[in-house]
Amino acid sequence: MILVTKTSVSVGDRVSCKYPKHGTRNILVNRVGIVEKAGKGPAGPYVQLALDAGGYRTLSLSKAVDLVVS
Repeated sequence: MILVTKTSVSVGDRVSCKYPKHGTRNILVNRVGIVEKAGKGPAGPYVQLALDAGGYRTLSLSKAVDLVVS
């Protein structure tokens, strides 16, 4: 379990957030999926999502905007 500004994220949770396009741009895209893996790396906490649209993405929670966990 990872604590992110009063929000806890764990494996199996459904996550929805806005995330910078390609991880660095000033354009935000919606990412929605189920948490497959969660951990803490050198840049802070991260989650690996199985996206609803198919595929996987690893997101740094420090870059996530409007994070919703359900």
